[in-house]
Amino acid sequence: MKLDRYINKRDLVELTSRLIQIPTENPPGNEKKAFTFLKPILSKMGFQVRTYISPKGRSNIIAERRWGKGGRRLIFNGHLDVVPAGDPSKWKYPPFGGKLSQGRVYGRGASDMKGGVASFIHAISMIDRSNIPLNQGSLALHLVSDEESHGHQGMGFLAQKGLIKGDAVIVGEPTNLDLVIAQKGALWLRITSFGKSAHGSRPEQGVNAIAKMMHLIDRLNSIPLLKEHPLLEKPTINIGKIQGGTKINIVPDRCEIEVDRRLLPDENKEEVLREIEEAIKSVQVRNPLFKYQIEEIDYAEASEIHPNEEIVRIGLEAGQEVMGEMPRVRGFSGFTDARFYVNQFSIPTLIFGPGGTDQSHTADESVEVEALIQAAHIYGLIVIKFFEGD
Repeated sequence: MKLDRYINKRDLVELTSRLIQIPTENPPGNEKKAFTFLKPILSKMGFQVRTYISPKGRSNIIAERRWGKGGRRLIFNGHLDVVPAGDPSKWKYPPFGGKLSQGRVYGRGASDMKGGVASFIHAISMIDRSNIPLNQGSLALHLVSDEESHGHQGMGFLAQKGLIKGDAVIVGEPTNLDLVIAQKGALWLRITSFGKSAHGSRPEQGVNAIAKMMHLIDRLNSIPLLKEHPLLEKPTINIGKIQGGTKINIVPDRCEIEVDRRLLPDENKEEVLREIEEAIKSVQVRNPLFKYQIEEIDYAEASEIHPNEEIVRIGLEAGQEVMGEMPRVRGFSGFTDARFYVNQFSIPTLIFGPGGTDQSHTADESVEVEALIQAAHIYGLIVIKFFEGD
């Protein structure tokens, strides 16, 4: 089944560039302009578009298009927020220019993940121009905000409202056109150690909170992370931030670290918290003066689906048709909105899109035009095959 003749490279690149040119940095979260731009495009394509505003004023779109009555529903998920661009002087091209150069489109969000959103929308226009009939069913686009901040005001909000109904999902995150079926979760913690201040010339009269925290950091980094997953390898722990003290000649009475613990699908928050609390207690045994406080900053569950799910099989078939070889099936060390569909609604969810995580969140972020084209082609075939299989 060939759709390549219906690919319009110029239109696809232009849509990608136009989306990049709308700054949607999170924080603060300026996604509304992107949704305002997309709404008439989707409406013209026959989608019924509804906007849902989260409690903190973040915009989210559910666009639905139906063929006949009844049938199955396929969902495409894409987030429109991007991480901050940082210092523009460090970019080869302006971060919100959407510049096309030497076969790549440059700008913040090119890879993560405005390129994926543009490719999927273009895929539907390809199907329309091909006049290929689809069996009864419906296609829903969940275009959301706040994914870069754990998705509480985006997918988390839609999930809480009970607006998620479907039979399979594609999340268009950048995967280098691999099929991702498993992702790690993340538990972010803030741990504070407390000491006693004293003059820097008489440190023996105080309790150095930084020194106490150093013992804990050593202990946290020596926790044996023995579990292993065939696609995700081992869990990880990273001390991502540390701050403490007030002045060089004062014994610090406070030190704070922030900890990123990545979880496998068979781990849960409670057991990881116990593991970390046991590490703290082991430090307290050796240092009775060690006093601490532990806070949860945020949490995202891990998720996975079985490799034999229909949406995976369809993705493999479509990928092979377009690329001439079977796509790789793998895991993802980060977390995405896929977890909401899998864990809360038991909907088989495939993570697949153009671009790569080596580009995400970097200066000079970009996506290959050829990857956009291949993604659009594969997305189109997945849609056709999904409704053929109904």
